[in-house]
Amino acid sequence: MFTIATTVFALLSLTVPAPAHGDAARHASSTLDRLQAAWTALDGYTVTIEAHEVSGDKTADNELRYAFAKPDHVRLEVVSGSQAGGTVLWDGGDRVTAFRRGLSFFKLHPSLHDKNVTSLRGNSVLTPDLGDILSCYGAHRNAVSEGDGPVIDGAETAELKLTYDGFQCPDDPPADRDVTLDVIDVSKTTGLIVERRRYEGDALVEKWDLKDYRIQGGTLASQTSGQAPVLPKPPAARTVSP
Repeated sequence: MFTIATTVFALLSLTVPAPAHGDAARHASSTLDRLQAAWTALDGYTVTIEAHEVSGDKTADNELRYAFAKPDHVRLEVVSGSQAGGTVLWDGGDRVTAFRRGLSFFKLHPSLHDKNVTSLRGNSVLTPDLGDILSCYGAHRNAVSEGDGPVIDGAETAELKLTYDGFQCPDDPPADRDVTLDVIDVSKTTGLIVERRRYEGDALVEKWDLKDYRIQGGTLASQTSGQAPVLPKPPAARTVSP
């Protein structure tokens, strides 16, 4: 596993005050502004995501290794779960390259939202992009509120809540049209997003635990160890475009 960043936001002097009286946008300005500024400045990152999803009477649990590098390079590997061994690459556009571990000579090039390269709830390779998630929060500030979050792995967190009201975020799959609340918890120790939860009313339909970050570029990278995210391409060979 990659080294967990422990003092990522030291140079940003991240503090997470309790929300004051006023509108929700002002409540969220401190943590959200600093998160957006830090994520905008970085060049790339990798993170492990332990994802739990619910759709009707079906559930899915997967461990994912996600790597993003600017401007538009993504690698998602399924470490464990029903699609373990699967890898999806995206380099811009509306199609991806997909292959299984040990079979990189045989590649598929389906659309971003093809059921063979999306999750139970329809999440694509773009859904875990933390920068895009924060951008959506920023675009709907009046729907965002901030407060103290739960203690996660011994660390206190700040919690940002995005209440859906007649909109969806750009990377949300169609299955999320009934989502009413999106919650992200940010470690007060590291400034990293450590948990994400999505709800339909009171029902939890998705939960991510995020860990083992590695950051390249910007203020974030100055406080982390290790090398930059690597997004190798599979060898050129037989391709199939369904």
